[in-house]
Amino acid sequence: MPPNWFHGFTSATSSNHTVKVVGKNIHYRRWPGQDSLQKPPKALPGLLFVHGYGAHSHWWDFIAPAFIENCDVVAMDMSGAGDSEHRDIYRATTFANEIIGVCRDAQLQSPVVVGHSFGGSMTRVAAYLNGDELAGAVLVDTMLSRHRSKRTPPPRPRTRIRYYDSLAEGAKRFRLRPPQPCANKYILDYIARHSLARGVNGYYFKLDQTLFSKMQEDFDADLPDAITMIAQSKCPVGIVYGGNSRLFPAESVEILEEVIRTD
Repeated sequence: MPPNWFHGFTSATSSNHTVKVVGKNIHYRRWPGQDSLQKPPKALPGLLFVHGYGAHSHWWDFIAPAFIENCDVVAMDMSGAGDSEHRDIYRATTFANEIIGVCRDAQLQSPVVVGHSFGGSMTRVAAYLNGDELAGAVLVDTMLSRHRSKRTPPPRPRTRIRYYDSLAEGAKRFRLRPPQPCANKYILDYIARHSLARGVNGYYFKLDQTLFSKMQEDFDADLPDAITMIAQSKCPVGIVYGGNSRLFPAESVEILEEVIRTD
């Protein structure tokens, strides 16, 4: 049984919006704050949440409402995820443009962008390229490296969409990776149900399963390594990581400690 705080946060009212960025509709949600009831409403500092790979804006439903009294809060679906459109080609600069595009369309004032994991990497690119439009960026469990990645896209997986007869049946396929105990299964169930959509043939997962295989390098942008991007960002950058996170190994902690000590 979910606790009362979880039910209260996930029941908070939000509105749906879309903005076209690089030719595709990008979906985002906004929670009305206390000052939105004022006439005229008082401008609150903006706060944008960006999900990780395989995720979507609803991953923030039990977190975002905690900030609505003091911030204008928005959570977005990057292309290929949630209720945003899929692309034929994905690039880091495109995701960064989506982040800035949502900030602009939502008219967020002095926004801080919080990005988790893969979303944190894309937030880092946005801070490097367009940080003059941001008050700050927070990277949560986002890998750090002094080496510029030169990745070879993995082979494209089967594109056949798998359908499920019911939402509950599809949600059962949603699992933690790597396999591990889950003390808050109600959170997992909530996220799983929002990861599926209903089509004419049944329920299917919204995620573009071929996203990573369709990622291409930004040769024109000539992006540096992660540490250089953070050091040269046009806005302050904060970093949050989990002590037991497999996405933030000891090597990344050492790099972070060195950066903080020298900078």
